[in-house]
Amino acid sequence: MTAAVQTIWCELLAGTLVDAGVRTVVISPGSRSTPLVAALATTPGLELVTIIDERAAAFYALGAARATGAPAALVCTSGTAAAHYLPAIIEASLAAVPLVAITADRPPELLHCGASQTIDQVKLYGAAVRGAFDVGAPTRAVRALRRTVLQAVTIAKGPHAGPVHVEVPLRKPLEPAVPSTDDERALAAEARALRGAVRIAPPSLAPDPAALAELGDAIAAEPDGVIVAGALPASFPRELVLDLARRAGYPLIAEAASQLRFGPRDGIVAIDHADLVPLAARPAPKLVVQLGAEPVAASWPGWLASLRGARRFVLAGATWADPDGSARVIVGDVTHVPFGERRSRVRTDAWLDTWRSLELRAAAAASSAIERAPTSETAVLRAVVQALPPGAAMQIGNSLPIRTIDHVPGGGRAIRVLSQRGAAGIDGLIASAAGATRAGAPVLLVLGDVSFAHDLGSLLAAREAAAPLAVLVLDNGGGQIFAGLPVARASLGAAFERHFLTRPGIDPVAVAAALGARGVTATTPAAAASAVATALAADEVTVIHAPVSVSGAHDVRTNAMGDLS
Repeated sequence: MTAAVQTIWCELLAGTLVDAGVRTVVISPGSRSTPLVAALATTPGLELVTIIDERAAAFYALGAARATGAPAALVCTSGTAAAHYLPAIIEASLAAVPLVAITADRPPELLHCGASQTIDQVKLYGAAVRGAFDVGAPTRAVRALRRTVLQAVTIAKGPHAGPVHVEVPLRKPLEPAVPSTDDERALAAEARALRGAVRIAPPSLAPDPAALAELGDAIAAEPDGVIVAGALPASFPRELVLDLARRAGYPLIAEAASQLRFGPRDGIVAIDHADLVPLAARPAPKLVVQLGAEPVAASWPGWLASLRGARRFVLAGATWADPDGSARVIVGDVTHVPFGERRSRVRTDAWLDTWRSLELRAAAAASSAIERAPTSETAVLRAVVQALPPGAAMQIGNSLPIRTIDHVPGGGRAIRVLSQRGAAGIDGLIASAAGATRAGAPVLLVLGDVSFAHDLGSLLAAREAAAPLAVLVLDNGGGQIFAGLPVARASLGAAFERHFLTRPGIDPVAVAAALGARGVTATTPAAAASAVATALAADEVTVIHAPVSVSGAHDVRTNAMGDLS
């Protein structure tokens, strides 16, 4: 192998990514990846982003792939650099987001002998990736390399989309070299001849027709049903489910990340405040059609336990999404379900009227509870949702924000809601929101103060935002979600404060300024709404520090439920 052969090899790899539909490549600098980066930099059709922290880089690519629906690629050097990709790869795997992790490596002769910056990278990500490809050190087998890269991108796209790993051992000299012999020039010509766009159309994972017929028959026979929707992809065609709700005559209980909460819902009985309704006050459905990820509402486990006597169908894509083990699970792409053909032949207005009346009472109780907690997260979120400009996307952080947003009324303008509900961690939220701007629209990220502190370094990655990015930090003085869990009543004293609440004790505005972002403080819901509108109209990254009451989110929920009891 010569330096020129290695250069030809890497140029074909980079070109094949373009041919397979990859457009965004996030690079973390390193020496061993030099041939790959040099090739990527001279390949037309790629948008290259450089982020020095591999962990932030991986979440940035995750956010880009989630928002655009197209696979994004990662490139790093050898050693522990590749290990920092793992958290984002796990999230991509569980959330079915297409990622291609390309890791440079030492050649085989340097493995297992104490060579510097060398670890065993083969199958580094275990079962978290859909496929792992070790292409071997560069050779003249360019056709095999192209085939392998096309395979990797195809698998990343589906039918069960997710991350793949491409391992690329490289030898010194690492700098690009021009072909200088007849053999090298012939190999370069062969590699160029292989280039050309490839239409990669992965097979779809269609649900079993017999299972869909069973679901259709169940809907037709049962008027007392409900539709429950958890997190769904940002591109999910919401009209499919809205049409089902209209035809079946079922109320729709949709969480924010389902894409079904914010937007026009004509002819639908939408139950936006179900989480606030005490279990004893809820009508008992006899059929539950559940879509997307497992709901995050605090009341869901208790309600689910009370539904054991009802039939329940779960449609969650390529995975088994029924931790309770009590549902009829239909595996397959939900967009393949002919929802429009499903109608309850025995539907009555009484069932919907009962739910409609309950929602009116719950909405009034929620509004009253928010007015009594004017500095709560809920009050801020209600104001901010109304202030989002048309076309902007909203990414909701985990912990309290993803739960509190569901106490805000839905309807109105359509808002694309992004979430990291695969592994449901608080890591990488700033980086992934920055990556989401690759879709070309402004993005508002809403997260808590602990999540912000956890991903501070990603404010550097946020410099690579391709559209306005606003980071709204709901500062309630630590991990207040624990205040609503049994551990808060375990008499731990100071240990609860130190080991669970973990107040960050930082000034988000000062941190933003230090890391090159604009920072503002908003002490009221109206100020937060105004700051968001201003930030998303500016071509920069803005951190909005919104101090809120320590117990506000819990107070809203407790007071609203009390009014409904």
